[in-house]
Amino acid sequence: MTVTVQIKKDRPNYYIVLDYVDPTGKRKRPWISTDIPVKGNNKRLANTKLKEVLTEYESPNIAQNIDFGKDVLFTDFMTQWLETLINSKSIYPTTYDGYKLILNSHIIPYFEPLKIKVKDLTPAHIQKYVNDKMKTLSPNTVIKHLHNISKCLNNAVRQNIILFNPTQRIDKPQKIKYTGAKFYNETQIERLLSSVKGDILETIILFAVFYGLRRSEILGLKWSAIDMENNLFTIKHTMYKGE
Repeated sequence: MTVTVQIKKDRPNYYIVLDYVDPTGKRKRPWISTDIPVKGNNKRLANTKLKEVLTEYESPNIAQNIDFGKDVLFTDFMTQWLETLINSKSIYPTTYDGYKLILNSHIIPYFEPLKIKVKDLTPAHIQKYVNDKMKTLSPNTVIKHLHNISKCLNNAVRQNIILFNPTQRIDKPQKIKYTGAKFYNETQIERLLSSVKGDILETIILFAVFYGLRRSEILGLKWSAIDMENNLFTIKHTMYKGE
């Protein structure tokens, strides 16, 4: 298998292009769109994305072990695809949690009542999902949904369940440029600390507010990281779901 970063004429983002032979002997050359713009000298980010795609495609667990046949429902296929990702340790637990939240909160509730099989999924189905979600969610959030769906359907293409990835043939939302993190002002912090006083999460929130620690860093704190004599603590360990 070979994987390269390519640019399409009149398209703003980089593409990952794979070239491989599937188990039936057919040559495949899918173009996988990224959300990484060509403008801005982002080739390094595109190459990082290339490595992620290569890892996913070369994993035998992902490429071969999902075998429902061509009559599998889209929601069932996507659920099993996600479980295979985490079981094969192809993604981090935190990434899995994010994917699963989107799947259970949005994708399954929307598609499950429709009973659409993977082989029958069309760009029109995906476009309608996007249009409906854009009524209540931000463009960047909907783009995350599409990213997850697209990764799953790339697997369906590799298994010859579908001929192409329908997410590549829709009008996608325009990504909103990131303008920096928003943070609480003094009044909001005082209200937050007042509302959690006595709560089981109070200590965790105090660490987050006063030291700017991530959730994984707070949960990973141990007594061995605390220097009582010098009033210091050191971030030596992080804790994720499943540890």
